Amino acid sequence: MHTTPPFFAPYLEQNTMGSTMEKQLFMLFLVVNGLMFSVSSWKGKEHNSAVGDPGMRRDGLRVAFEAWNFCNEVGKEAPGMGSPRAADCFDLSSKHNHRTKSVQPKYGLKKNSSLNHKVTDADNKLGVGKPFPGLSPGALNNADLYAKEKELYLGSLCEVADTPRPWQFWMVMLKNGNYDTKSGLCPENGKKVPPFNPGRFPCFGDGCMNQPLLNHERTNFIGNGTMRGGFNGTYELGSDIGDGIDGISFYEVVWEKKVGAGSWVFYHKLKTSKKYPWLMLYLRADATEGFSGGYHYDTRGMLKTLPEVTQF
Repeated sequence: MHTTPPFFAPYLEQNTMGSTMEKQLFMLFLVVNGLMFSVSSWKGKEHNSAVGDPGMRRDGLRVAFEAWNFCNEVGKEAPGMGSPRAADCFDLSSKHNHRTKSVQPKYGLKKNSSLNHKVTDADNKLGVGKPFPGLSPGALNNADLYAKEKELYLGSLCEVADTPRPWQFWMVMLKNGNYDTKSGLCPENGKKVPPFNPGRFPCFGDGCMNQPLLNHERTNFIGNGTMRGGFNGTYELGSDIGDGIDGISFYEVVWEKKVGAGSWVFYHKLKTSKKYPWLMLYLRADATEGFSGGYHYDTRGMLKTLPEVTQF
């Protein structure tokens, strides 16, 4: 399992194409668009950060999950999974946030502390055909538009009031690099293009651009004042990771923190397979509104103020 300091945005890509198809390669980059940095300015004693939760030090975590195909779309939902958008957002119960005589000084919380979750399992399982507040009629049965609007809905549940604007969550993004060039699914420069012969893109055949199975371990206490949660799954739709992950793809993101101390630490694991040789995993600080990282949909995220660079 790969451990990454909590103040960096990891970009994990496994690409085992060609003669190295069955060899696992892990690449770690800093992604400019998803960089979890704090752009700050000082005004007297006031500290302003562009990031909603600078340093990931807030006990009440806000983290979400999204999955894309090669076209930066959904295409088709995985069976029984709903739209590939999910969130784990919670606050430490307010009545336990202040130290009193009943607080355990070592961990900063009472024995009966609880996490107030903002997103239900039913919210995370929402998929095409299932309405939710704010969903536009045209998106109800369109997998691509439904996912976009589901992200906005989850963002509204997770939103934290702040200045100059509210923020929503860190974003775990998973992407399938398979591309069925005969499908005609991916646009080029915003325009639909006809199918073309296979080339350098991997695809095992019809259905190679599918969305993954997703398991959500909702954040909870695991003892000693530590909170832990995570997402994991596989792209092999007929597989059960409970039976082991030999020969199949696998992804996992786990987060952990002690109440009142330090920062959230994220652990990442990404494994490809013969059918899915090119997978990408990001941890992103997207914009709280507007486009992020070149994606053509309105996003929700962590950056209250987008960094501007006047010169390159």
